Amino acid sequence: MELNLQKVISKHSFGYICIISSAVLFALTHVISKILLGDGVSPLEINPIGLAATVYIINGLFFTPFASRNNSIKSVGSKNLILIALIGIAELAGLITYFFGMKDASSINASIFSNGEIIFSLLITITIFREKLRRCELTPIFMIIFGMMILPIIFDFYQNGLTMSNIVFGDMLLIVAGIFYAIDVNICKFVSSKVSSTRITQLYSFFAGGIALVLLVIFQIPYHINLEQLAPISLLAILGTGLATIFFLMALRLIGAIKTIMIYSTTSIFGIIFSGTILLETVTLTDVISILLVISGIYLLRRRFDDKENTNQSDHLKINDKIKKIPLKQKRNLRTYLETNLHLKTG
Repeated sequence: MELNLQKVISKHSFGYICIISSAVLFALTHVISKILLGDGVSPLEINPIGLAATVYIINGLFFTPFASRNNSIKSVGSKNLILIALIGIAELAGLITYFFGMKDASSINASIFSNGEIIFSLLITITIFREKLRRCELTPIFMIIFGMMILPIIFDFYQNGLTMSNIVFGDMLLIVAGIFYAIDVNICKFVSSKVSSTRITQLYSFFAGGIALVLLVIFQIPYHINLEQLAPISLLAILGTGLATIFFLMALRLIGAIKTIMIYSTTSIFGIIFSGTILLETVTLTDVISILLVISGIYLLRRRFDDKENTNQSDHLKINDKIKKIPLKQKRNLRTYLETNLHLKTG
């Protein structure tokens, strides 16, 4: 029993390390993307669709040697391949939308809006998977929505004379990108426990990269990559997209979807730090208030889910104690009923 508990603790600790690493790496994408997408002056500037195609192709090539050591493509199965293809479509739609938004929005706002996928993931989970949301969880969710979306957009509207400027439109695109990433997260739930993280990353990268190349041809977009652009694009692909996704999938498997999504929200904190120190963007009072609201809301929301988990564990222990007192024949039938119909793992 103690040995199993130690294994669980070590797995959870490693899961937390993975998701924090994912948050740090993904936060770097805001800075690198802003440099590559630029303001029309930077020599590194590249078309958003072309950038997405390059990112995914580099990503797929980088993870191919690691993926070949785990699941073979044949062993993945047709159903999982379809799900991975859907992940690729959602990822590509999210990344292209994000890149177009980043052309006009600030890196700091992108960091704040990156929390959008948390709320969208919860809403998808609640509606599709019929997970219940208690009344006491509504306040922290509203705090997150107000802090990460409403407040920054209102501030940008005010700064631009209450007009739909390019900056405000860029903010809107970043929020829409969060919806696509939320869809991606929910699809990952069905694949992450069956296929290795490296194989998932390799396959969806090649699939997304292929679609992006087709889009370049259809819309006749010029595609030119020079050596000066290749280094930051490789960092964006391997660190910000590839490794960040792998760490996210590993955390999803080790600590569950809710905790993974909650801790992943620290991306905004790291993003603001990187934006201020590397890009020298000004951190306003509105940005600070937004982050404080989001962090406070997430903290309260996590406490609610932790309380729920502790209650469930306590209920399971009580059920196990009662089962021990039941005759053997009835015990077997009761265990089968609980585990099959109520999804309770009994000891």
